[in-house]
Amino acid sequence: MALVSIITPAYKCRNTIKETFDSVLSQTFADWEWIVVDDCSQDDSFFYLKELTKDDPRVIVLKTPKNGGTAVARNIGLKHASGRYITFLDSDDLLDPNYLECQLEFIKEHGPLISAAYRRKAEHTYTDFFVPDKVDYKLALKGNPLSCLTTMYDREVIGEVYFPENLLKCEDYVFWLTILKRRIIAYGNPSILATYNILKNSKSRNKLKLIKYMYHVYHKTQGINWLKSWFYVIRWAFYGKKKYRNVK
Repeated sequence: MALVSIITPAYKCRNTIKETFDSVLSQTFADWEWIVVDDCSQDDSFFYLKELTKDDPRVIVLKTPKNGGTAVARNIGLKHASGRYITFLDSDDLLDPNYLECQLEFIKEHGPLISAAYRRKAEHTYTDFFVPDKVDYKLALKGNPLSCLTTMYDREVIGEVYFPENLLKCEDYVFWLTILKRRIIAYGNPSILATYNILKNSKSRNKLKLIKYMYHVYHKTQGINWLKSWFYVIRWAFYGKKKYRNVK
């Protein structure tokens, strides 16, 4: 059994996945499996992935039955994962060589849910983001500090959790809220352990387009009344503006 399962959803990743793969191979902790789920890319990404990773038995390359989005791809990865510890990695992001080693040390001391700091590489800036020391459900409702890139959880403690496949956006936010709602507390690892590549037209950067989805998150998925849901949408918007104010 692999101790750590790294899950990557992939779509048209031909130009970025080699560097991501190299960052996984460079890990100082070697007891991992990397599950890459191609979401029916319309180019040769799937075949490139198979060829790229064919010599490492720790890598599992899968394909969705049809194009279904990030949540579907991640869920397929989760259902195939054999590791006790779960972490995610997008196909254009990078892990530092000591990511797994440092996170495992931290989760064994603070577990079962942790999230590390990371650097954000944008078009014109290079900035660092630090997760709060503690994140509970109430704090997370005001804005999401947990990135799929550097958040790890202990599946033996938390159990099976899946991403909502009926949401077009913000499915990762709901995923973390689902765990935190169980009175689990996430602990922030202050070590910078990964690089988040921010694309110019990233869906997470355009807050205006996300407002209606965020209202749905609070009102429908969390069962919060409409008035308080709008309050949280406003808090989320201010949090996002503060979080990305130096990212350009």
